[in-house]
Amino acid sequence: MTHPKAGAVIVGGTAPRSLDGLRSRRDLSVLAAGDSLSAAFVDVLSAALDRLPAALRGGVPVVMAATDYCVSATSQYVGRCVEAEAGGRRLRPSEAMTPEPAQLIQELAEASGWNGTGHVLISPRAATLQAVRWAWGAVSAGLHEAMVVCEVVRAAHEDGYRVAAVPVTAADGARAPRTGGPGGSGGSSVVVSGTGLVTAFGDGGTAFWQGLLDGRRELSELTRFDTSRFRSRTVCQTRVEASPGRPARRALLERARAEALREAGLDELPGRTLLVSAGMVPHLPRVGDAPRIDEIAVEPDWDGDGSGVAPPDAVLMAHACASGAFGLAMAREWLLCGLADTAVVTGVSSLNPYDYACLDVLRATSTTVARPFDEDRSGVTVGEGAGVIVLETAERAAARGRTPLATLSGISCRVAGQGTSRLDAHIGAACIRDALAMAGLTTVDYVHGHAPGTRQGDEAELLALDQVGAEHDWRGVPVSSYKGAAGHLLHASVFPGVVAAVRALRHQVLPGTPGLRKPLDARHVRVLRDPEPCDGIRSVLVNNFGFGGNNAAFLLTGGAAGLREWSTDG
Repeated sequence: MTHPKAGAVIVGGTAPRSLDGLRSRRDLSVLAAGDSLSAAFVDVLSAALDRLPAALRGGVPVVMAATDYCVSATSQYVGRCVEAEAGGRRLRPSEAMTPEPAQLIQELAEASGWNGTGHVLISPRAATLQAVRWAWGAVSAGLHEAMVVCEVVRAAHEDGYRVAAVPVTAADGARAPRTGGPGGSGGSSVVVSGTGLVTAFGDGGTAFWQGLLDGRRELSELTRFDTSRFRSRTVCQTRVEASPGRPARRALLERARAEALREAGLDELPGRTLLVSAGMVPHLPRVGDAPRIDEIAVEPDWDGDGSGVAPPDAVLMAHACASGAFGLAMAREWLLCGLADTAVVTGVSSLNPYDYACLDVLRATSTTVARPFDEDRSGVTVGEGAGVIVLETAERAAARGRTPLATLSGISCRVAGQGTSRLDAHIGAACIRDALAMAGLTTVDYVHGHAPGTRQGDEAELLALDQVGAEHDWRGVPVSSYKGAAGHLLHASVFPGVVAAVRALRHQVLPGTPGLRKPLDARHVRVLRDPEPCDGIRSVLVNNFGFGGNNAAFLLTGGAAGLREWSTDG
């Protein structure tokens, strides 16, 4: 173990009076106020990175606590949506979603030589504590030589934000030796013990998997709210109806969680469980009476959606449609450094007018239906559903007598790129490259693509795969996507991808891409239109990308389970 230490705290922001009141403190390094939050954030983080050895600055992980900023940005956007609804009109581009917190990290990547991993925590009342615990534990366990923790909070009695950052490093400048290869420290590896899923196909991973193999598309007309002001009215909607006064997201999550715990052999969540929730924001008191606001925002006394997990261990994470993969990366590190014994990553996409309006104003939704990786693709078909993944170390699973579904062998998350909605193929390729290196692999047996069906995103993802494929001489590695069948689950989009990957490993079958008619050309991968058997699958790459420069890729590995008939259960 390494003894970590905290460096000098750097403080800046956009609230001059708040900063003036801190200048007398000798334990703080206070910068001049910035003209904008993004400029102040870059100044503070750059100063914190400059305190690190030169060899570490470019790749040190940054963990950001930004509850206040997320609440303010989301509340402003919801207010604009309510005004548009009242006026019977669509949002104007100028009224689009205020940049998410992760885009501040994207600004850092664009303005400096930093290209490390970045995570945004927005947990009510606990985000900063969680960020500090993560950095302290990861440096202590030798997972990282250093990390930077930062916080963005509203300045008291002033219209502006205060930004603080502190580097955490090993006290003696040395790093604890890592053993056991790419899987983690001390010979540990993190495994998937259970999965749960609810989609438009119904409850359970089996219903989703069979629908995917059958090539069915669960398309229907949106009935959750008025669609008259939107470009698209076709969605993949579940049949789940919540009881009066209760958000549909709770009902969706409870069904998925029950399946995941059952599959993991757990009657209930054990002690020392980390809960990571994707697809939710903190309580929004300023717009608490907005229609269906409880589908995106937690209640004031949020209890981890009834999970029983203590508030310090219940995390909300904000990385747009890549939130699920970022949650897996966080959970992996908490398990490897002993901050938790079990990790549960959850995500939900309950159809609501705010997510829908965001995609509408960006013109990301298809006016027909989604056709991932198709020459004639025209945009996203939004889906509804929820997913839950149970993770633990291989040692703990063995001690419980459980055979893992798969091993999380490598994962890479980066907040970088240019623009709000464009996927940067080079950053996507970097994530794929890093995930492969962590897993000790140069190729994979199958890729489950993010592929939402957008013109730019699908093409950029194939370009990223071709870049990596050219480096390692890939020859026709198969790739497909589920989003033409069950829709794009937005913040929860990674969960069907994980279930598809786990089932492909188990059943030795590659799923096709429902809705695909004219596959895009690629040099080193081949897009699957229909499912096909493939005996010997042992590795699956899952891509998960999002708006605002959120990029992630990870490797699930497992032994071949033997070919099964497609007509069997699952």
